[in-house]
Amino acid sequence: MKPKSAIADLLVQEIPGFSLESSELSFEELGVDSFAMLELRAAVEHAIGAAVPDDVWVQLESPARLLSHCGETAPRAASGRADVDVRREYALNMPQMALGGLSESWLFKELGDAHWSMITAGLGAPSSALRDGNGERLYATFTRLRIEASAPLATFEENDEVVLEGRISRFGAGMFFSEMVLAGANRRVTASIMSSFTKRGSPSSNTGLLKGQPSIPPDCRIPDLSAMPDFGKGYRERRNGTLSPAQFETNYDIVPYHDINGVGLLYFAAYPTISDICELKYMGRGNQWALDASTVSRDVFYLANSDAHERLKYRVHAKKETPGGIEIESSISRGSDGALMAYLVTKKVVAGA
Repeated sequence: MKPKSAIADLLVQEIPGFSLESSELSFEELGVDSFAMLELRAAVEHAIGAAVPDDVWVQLESPARLLSHCGETAPRAASGRADVDVRREYALNMPQMALGGLSESWLFKELGDAHWSMITAGLGAPSSALRDGNGERLYATFTRLRIEASAPLATFEENDEVVLEGRISRFGAGMFFSEMVLAGANRRVTASIMSSFTKRGSPSSNTGLLKGQPSIPPDCRIPDLSAMPDFGKGYRERRNGTLSPAQFETNYDIVPYHDINGVGLLYFAAYPTISDICELKYMGRGNQWALDASTVSRDVFYLANSDAHERLKYRVHAKKETPGGIEIESSISRGSDGALMAYLVTKKVVAGA
């Protein structure tokens, strides 16, 4: 199949209702959002066997211009790659613990750091040096993180020895996926992580972040997937889905000293903590709920960021009983404009239930 015809087929698959008759319309007019464009770019680069430079990609504002470009692009030769792995060992002590068990906050931070370290190792550059093709600084943006534990996090104990192992892959140059396992003391936590890159649309605000991607070096050791993995497809479905009516809502004021990370963005690891703080209000059991309930799984879909002064809105959309516990579906939005920032599915068990 020639590259141009392959791209025409991709456009039909990726854009609902698309036909070649509408190819002169812009992607914006066709309703293609930033994440869909990121996914389309990866699929296009796979189909033509060549990277599309940033300065060229931003000029391809319509399917017609994209098709024209792909008809002129020569395929690149495939290169062999080896997996990039991470392995870390810990003894669980106070920094890794909370409420007598494994700290979920620490776990999210450590998983994120391990994921990010594999990316920078594969790209051969420290995080502060990552730039797009136009030289603009790129920031890691976690788009989905899911953990599933074989036992409640509270069952991990002080001085337990655990090992974290992980492997990373990518889909094109813009999306990275890792699978990790934290195991020890006959317990394990599996984690799936998806991330992309953003750059600032404005130096003074986090609400206008733009999608970006780094240049992939020829010797990159991160394997390139041939298709979007199911974990990424699940993110896309959630991103395009609608929320059920809220059963409960409350406000949360960002705490800059804790919630904002080193580059001035709302830290991805703060989202579960924000959810837990607001969940306490919802459950109406005072501090006892926090002492009795322990996470067994959490799935966070990250959709947007916010400025440090924001007042956030937390909502509960669904709650159901599970064996020995509860599952809550919730969301976090910006108070200033109502933009949805995250959707969370959290399962906890209750001690003594």
